[in-house]
Amino acid sequence: MFGTSGEWTFLLEDYPCATWYLDWIEEVEGAMPRRGEELVCVTLNQHQAPSRLVYSPGDGEVWCMGIGEDSLLDHPGRADPTGKVAALDEALRQAAVVWRGDDLLPRVFHTVGEHLGIRLPRHAIEAGLLPAAALPDPTQ
Repeated sequence: MFGTSGEWTFLLEDYPCATWYLDWIEEVEGAMPRRGEELVCVTLNQHQAPSRLVYSPGDGEVWCMGIGEDSLLDHPGRADPTGKVAALDEALRQAAVVWRGDDLLPRVFHTVGEHLGIRLPRHAIEAGLLPAAALPDPTQ
């Protein structure tokens, strides 16, 4: 299912791993965010734990963290010229998502949504009222 929230477009997938994430790690042409494109991806990554948070602050760079294992800033020598990575990382730290727990993924979704201003219409999602699209399996 997909929809919009403010200036964001969101895509919800019922798949063990986000399609974009698989394309990004395989370096599929066109999967890298360009300047001016802010992107956030939270993927269960069930085929290869841990779940992942991938963020591009709009400068063409991509930052990734294992949820419950590290932080977005665990990349020595990388610059964060926009300051957006550090701000999201701090929001995640404040929500204690760097620690393990049964409610870890819901806390990540909530914190990312709150910090970036993304509001998902829970009722419409649960009722299946959003448009749907069939995406090709990137592993095939």
